[in-house]
Amino acid sequence: MKVLVEDVSSVKKRIVVEVPPEDIGREIDVVYRELGAKIAIDGFRKGKVPKAILESRYKDYVMGEVASKLVENSYPKIIKEKNLSPVSRPLIDVKGGIEEGQSFSYTATVEVKPVITAQGYIGMQIKKEEISVSEADVKNGVEMLRERNAYFSEVERPVREMDMVIVDFECFEDGKPIKDMKASEYPAEIGTNTLIPELENALKGVAKGEEKEVTVKFPDKYHNKELAGKEVLFRVKVKAVKEKISPALDDEFAKDLKFNDINHLRDEVRKDIIRHKEAEERERLKGEILAKLVAANSFDIPPALVSNYAQTFVSRALEEIKKGRIKPEDAGDISPEKLQERYTKIAETRVREELIMDAVARQEGITVSEEEIDLKMKELAAGRYQRFGEFKKKLLESGADRVVTAGILEDKVFDLIISKANAK
Repeated sequence: MKVLVEDVSSVKKRIVVEVPPEDIGREIDVVYRELGAKIAIDGFRKGKVPKAILESRYKDYVMGEVASKLVENSYPKIIKEKNLSPVSRPLIDVKGGIEEGQSFSYTATVEVKPVITAQGYIGMQIKKEEISVSEADVKNGVEMLRERNAYFSEVERPVREMDMVIVDFECFEDGKPIKDMKASEYPAEIGTNTLIPELENALKGVAKGEEKEVTVKFPDKYHNKELAGKEVLFRVKVKAVKEKISPALDDEFAKDLKFNDINHLRDEVRKDIIRHKEAEERERLKGEILAKLVAANSFDIPPALVSNYAQTFVSRALEEIKKGRIKPEDAGDISPEKLQERYTKIAETRVREELIMDAVARQEGITVSEEEIDLKMKELAAGRYQRFGEFKKKLLESGADRVVTAGILEDKVFDLIISKANAK
């Protein structure tokens, strides 16, 4: 088999393939045997139909199957032998048809990852931020723990700021109930905008058992478009008023959280803040390194790879908007065209970053062992309270283990760059 790889560009290859007549003859025989074993023709048993009869009836089908098999069998082998890294499906162009005793030719045009030599990653000038934790940081951290362990206790007094109220409500427009705008035993913490701010303010001073009617105008950009900008009437009945009780910052509170005493709790909070700040600083440093690497390395990137990344980002954004995690007003224009335009730019940068990081790993001989992958998977499984064996099986079946491997490799590359950098 003759193979010629032509450079259309640094990220696109044209592979010209010529299959010799003897290979074609063998494949034709195979396809006819397979066909004869399946076809029933009057006067002949299955598997005993003469080839000449099969040829007279099924030649076009057989030749089409042979052409497909020749491409399917040869293309993957060529990709491997020529050490190419395709990022798109090949565009196949068959030259002529299949004839016994003659060669068969086709071309495959495919986008590939560029082969690059990364520059500028040794001796990089980077700025490291010093990690420090103030007493105010520790105080805020302890206070957050205290707030997370607060509880609500029912009281017999009117509603105040930061109280939890349990209400029944129904919403009306022009005297008619609005569909799906009715609730019973609905909890809302006053001052947190659980309800429309006007409604929360109106509930202050209302006591258990009392009812109140409040006219509220929904914001013009309210997430429910059917209510956006409308003025409606709420009929509300307060079923219970609960006061927020925060625990005292003492040794008993610390022991409830499995610490020896309040000083032990503060020490652990300080350590946790340091770990968090170190992680933030590493992410900031990674961003600085990637920006410098992208600026120092210029090369073409495969459009297909950018398109795949952009489509993934667009799908995630639409899913986040659908689930309400991103408000439409914060997302701006969410038309498919605008989202594609926005995320294509992000995808281009991400593709460049990954290709450069892969090049550094290749140049420095950085690899990831099975032991490192298993260790990381165990950490992830523990964080999700899942059994390691079951968690690993799911990752392997979904192909997500590649993401884990890529993450480990990227961290090792960053470690090398930081270790060899001129850091201030």
